[in-house]
Amino acid sequence: MSVDNNNSDTIIIESFASPTHAWAAMNDPVMGGKSYSTVSVANGLGIFDGEVVDVPFLHAPGFITMRGNGDYPDVSSCDALQLTARASEPYAGYRVSFGERHVPGNRFARGYKADFEAPVGSDLDFATITIPFHDFTVRWDDATGDAVVSCEDNEDFCPDTETLKNVKTISLWGEGVAGRVHLEIESIQATGCSNSSSSSLTADEGITRVTKHTGTDTKSEDNGGAVLTTPVLLLLAVGAAVMGAFVRVRAQTRRSRNYHQDLDKANSQLDIV
Repeated sequence: MSVDNNNSDTIIIESFASPTHAWAAMNDPVMGGKSYSTVSVANGLGIFDGEVVDVPFLHAPGFITMRGNGDYPDVSSCDALQLTARASEPYAGYRVSFGERHVPGNRFARGYKADFEAPVGSDLDFATITIPFHDFTVRWDDATGDAVVSCEDNEDFCPDTETLKNVKTISLWGEGVAGRVHLEIESIQATGCSNSSSSSLTADEGITRVTKHTGTDTKSEDNGGAVLTTPVLLLLAVGAAVMGAFVRVRAQTRRSRNYHQDLDKANSQLDIV
């Protein structure tokens, strides 16, 4: 199953038919490991190929990554990350990460990470793999890649808005599980995104969306939120203007009163002299 790139709630992060980022491999030999991988872009696909093997001094599997750095689109209005991909053989250690946030308790681990499963079969149509943002955590183990504290268990470790506005780096991983890796990726996107033509107003309960339409009495409501009609919006605007004028007049009156009080005080001191 492939993603409909014209879907209004989807933001394309990278299409390997016309990539806008440079993708490269980084493997555990930087930490004394023996794993290896290559990254290439061909025939409209990003191809991540290699093998995860044990790090000799740890006697445990290391990691390989396919990494792309740079500026990325704002996906802070979205619910999930998607990969359109397929694998040529089973592998149980696929992970994806983004961002550069570091928290106390992590040694080298940076960014938000989540596991995913890739469908297997060279003749298989590409599948859409959806990973909700609430599956990602910044508190993960440096050695294994496993989550230490999930976003569900502690919302402080969930992806933050600042990161989602520009994730800056995205990595696909083979990590913590020994085995061959061959992943082909058509695209990376975010889904469940708010309609960019709508503006949002945050209320005490839920969100009210004001949508632009033609007509004299257009209104919109979202999941039982408050309804704002054109007359109501005009009344709110007039009320805000009146309140602003009142505040300015009151401030001027207070300054004038303070001025006269200071003047009377100065005159009384002169009389004493």
